[in-house]
Amino acid sequence: MDSSLEFSRQKEDLVRTVRSLQVASQNTLQKTVPLLSSHPGLGLLKPSHVQQLSKKTTQVCRDLEDVGNLILFRQDELTQKISVPGKGGVSSLHWCSDGTLYVGGDNGPYIHLLNSHGKPTQTFHCYDDVPFFPDSATVTRFGALAVTDIAEGIVRIYSPNSHPPWIKVGGHFKSPKGIAMDSSGRILVAEYTSGEVQAFHMDRAHRIHGVKKVSGLQGPQYICSTPDGGFAVSEECRDVKLFTSNLKLAGSLSETYRHEFGNPSGICSDPEGNVLVADVQKRNITLFPPNGSPICIVSQGLSEPVGIACSPFGLLYVGDTGDNCVKVFKYRAKPYYTPTSPRRSGEAPS
Repeated sequence: MDSSLEFSRQKEDLVRTVRSLQVASQNTLQKTVPLLSSHPGLGLLKPSHVQQLSKKTTQVCRDLEDVGNLILFRQDELTQKISVPGKGGVSSLHWCSDGTLYVGGDNGPYIHLLNSHGKPTQTFHCYDDVPFFPDSATVTRFGALAVTDIAEGIVRIYSPNSHPPWIKVGGHFKSPKGIAMDSSGRILVAEYTSGEVQAFHMDRAHRIHGVKKVSGLQGPQYICSTPDGGFAVSEECRDVKLFTSNLKLAGSLSETYRHEFGNPSGICSDPEGNVLVADVQKRNITLFPPNGSPICIVSQGLSEPVGIACSPFGLLYVGDTGDNCVKVFKYRAKPYYTPTSPRRSGEAPS
């Protein structure tokens, strides 16, 4: 569909929603005023009336949240395509606060470091006696690059002063796939075949401490931290589960938002608490806001989206393994005003 026609359709939907809100607000006001002006004891007011008004008010608030999200977030706005050296696919992305991006995948036994303009500045060759292919990457609180190797069942840390430079992290790993670091500096590793998530702290000597586990997952793939100190995990061909900082299940996106996934893969979250999920089967990216309905922010132009990452500047990086490139989308109308609870703190002044 032509972009101008699509934009016109979105505007028509927005106007239709606003008109529906106006009608709903007027109806609610008409029913509320007589009740509030009734005699002491509220006269003929019944509990069912209160419940009905409560439902209508709740629906109006939900509609307002949806309108606000449609204004705040953009859809299908591709700003850049970054070609990755080598052949194969891009499946792992990690964005750093300095604007650099770590890119890995099936395109070779290495991790590429790209600067804020998308230019390769460094290549980490993945070689430990024999070449290995990293499945996912993150950066520890000490600034070291950490990767998972599901084929060998180990986690490695890059240490340029060691020979070989990749150090194997101690611990009992079976099939580590996704890896991330939470807000406390704890490392999170998704174990694919055993359906577990391991959470542990690691010191400068790469020794792990305080290992805790979450079990009962179905093929966990990718993992990301959330601003509340918890984390989110994508399950292959199933769902995305949310956990608290003390590793308790907080819910699932499919149940909370009544959303049907195809094959959720890469996930990330932004400072506002929005969770973004790449769906390989549906070839799209969906944003799940703390309040309101899900928004499909990328619905076209993707071949096989796997790894994703987002920045506080309103940019979404998508590792499209089908096209062997990183596609950059602008998904937010404005950069974040503050790194903590931007919506509750208000938008940045114009």
